[in-house]
Amino acid sequence: MRKALEVLRNHPTASVSGASISASEAQSIYRFWSNPKVSASAILESQVSATVSRGLDCETVLAIQDTTDLNFMSHRKTEGLGYLNHTQHQGIKVHNCFAVSGEGEPLGLLHQHCWVRESPPVKKKAPSKVRNSAKPIEEKESYRWLTTLSAAEAKISEQVQLVQVADREADIFELFAQPRQANSELLIRAKANRKLTSELGRLFPTLSEAPVLGEFSIEVKRNPQRAARIAQVQLRAMRVTLEVPDGLRKFKPELGPIELNALLVKEINVPPDGGKPIVWKLLTSLPVDSFEQTCDCVRWYSYRWLIERFHYTLKSGCAIEELQLQHRDRLLKALATYSIVASRLMEMTYRARLTPDASCEVILEPHEWKLLRRKFVPKSRSKKPPSLKQAMLWMARLGGFMARKGDGNPGIKTLWRGYTKLHWLLEGVQLARPS
Repeated sequence: MRKALEVLRNHPTASVSGASISASEAQSIYRFWSNPKVSASAILESQVSATVSRGLDCETVLAIQDTTDLNFMSHRKTEGLGYLNHTQHQGIKVHNCFAVSGEGEPLGLLHQHCWVRESPPVKKKAPSKVRNSAKPIEEKESYRWLTTLSAAEAKISEQVQLVQVADREADIFELFAQPRQANSELLIRAKANRKLTSELGRLFPTLSEAPVLGEFSIEVKRNPQRAARIAQVQLRAMRVTLEVPDGLRKFKPELGPIELNALLVKEINVPPDGGKPIVWKLLTSLPVDSFEQTCDCVRWYSYRWLIERFHYTLKSGCAIEELQLQHRDRLLKALATYSIVASRLMEMTYRARLTPDASCEVILEPHEWKLLRRKFVPKSRSKKPPSLKQAMLWMARLGGFMARKGDGNPGIKTLWRGYTKLHWLLEGVQLARPS
């Protein structure tokens, strides 16, 4: 496994055959994924262990959950695939739990759950609210949010504050009601206008009447629908009591109302590009007794974007959907392998932004940074490793980054291109050496 990881990590954007220096090396990776004695969970074990180890040094670990689809529609002969959402496309559903420090540094994958839908999508006849209340949570796909919470708790020490962060799909009453270990908290974006015990009766109108705590600036990351910006937001917060949904009482008669803190995060001005202002309604078990605590909640929720970057790295950087491995079991092992590669690329990118003055040897091997220095500063004879920021800048320049004034930080796509080119250069150096 170590050899396969090294080959794919050094050339994350290349195909297996393109990353390998020989046909036999490529075949060894394919044989590894085809080996019935190898499991996807065993491949991920080393990555999860490393994530847990890094988490021990943190005061707070954010366990960010999200689901993505791997679409293999172009590989029709692949066996064992299922239906995706409400289309006829074939693929695999993947639910990841990605750990991030309270300061926003990616730590790695904590848990991965994969499944396929064996039945084709059917035309909706009943409202989703009616369909969803027709069976207990344990029989629904949404049960993955609860089991992933338990899996994360089993890995992270109770000495570390563990915060589950998720978007509106995780607005599930059973998730709020699930018993949690000490120092385990929830931070979920609200989707449902839930019944409350308050006078106004519903969450959203009640929250809009909550007292204003102050204003706060957050960094909004770029996505296909918006440009990056600094948003000035207004914060409101209050304690609320959620009523048990009517449809849940027949399955969970033991459940009672749940007290949580609710936050309303509302952007004050229209974004410069004319897009939609931020409006986040958050439900959390974290304390919001002070303005600083409320700001922490908002900042931590803003880091949810990092799991989207992880999925982007898997799909666009590692090209996981381009693999032609003919069977789901092999794809799951390849997914586990590339998840480790994607975590490595995430760590390189964001650690350089958070700790730019650290030695680059926290990320790069000596032969890697020495070649970078020889490439960009050929007259230098310094034996001291460059800073992480400098090494990542050199690597980004290999990937096409112009490093002009005002260009900002290089993105993950530029860095993975540079990292691939760096290792082509390293292999060229090795081949040029006399035997």
